[in-house]
Amino acid sequence: MTDSAAIEKEKHMKQLKRRMECWREVILPLNSILLWERSWYPGLIIGVTSMIFFLIWILEPAFLTIISVFLLALALVDYFVPPITSLLCTVNGWTGQKEKKLNEICQNLSATILQLQGVWNSMLQTRNDRPNFYYAGIITCLIICTWIGSTINNLLLFYIAVNAILLSPGLRHKRRVMSAITFIRDHLSDAKKS
Repeated sequence: MTDSAAIEKEKHMKQLKRRMECWREVILPLNSILLWERSWYPGLIIGVTSMIFFLIWILEPAFLTIISVFLLALALVDYFVPPITSLLCTVNGWTGQKEKKLNEICQNLSATILQLQGVWNSMLQTRNDRPNFYYAGIITCLIICTWIGSTINNLLLFYIAVNAILLSPGLRHKRRVMSAITFIRDHLSDAKKS
């Protein structure tokens, strides 16, 4: 990596950390849950999302209502969490170990954001350089998504997607995905030898 890229990455991480300053007491436990630092955290994640989606399924609200309630909840959390955490958490309670953990979280989050921006920029570059390939790929993906969306219940698809997104940091952190891929690869290679 070049020096300018490293400087840009560090600058992006510091900006992200500055924006998350009032959320630091909430971010550490949330990160702990997403990375499955306790064995029951995956069950907690699935349980909470299942409860939310069960309520949506039972109440059958309109799409606009779901979006409005979700945005209202985000607005209330954004309004109430910083003052509540400043009241409940003392300045002396913030240790060097917590600061180090926050730096690590910000670096990982910043790297993920920069990777997503890189993927987006490469897609735009492909659109400009190889438009036939780009549009063929986009059209194929959208047709497959349309077929899946018309075949499977949308709420079930969204439930699966939300759980996959929320469980993926823990799977990556625990290296469960790589062990599963290795197991499947070894199993398939053993089947080919037989």
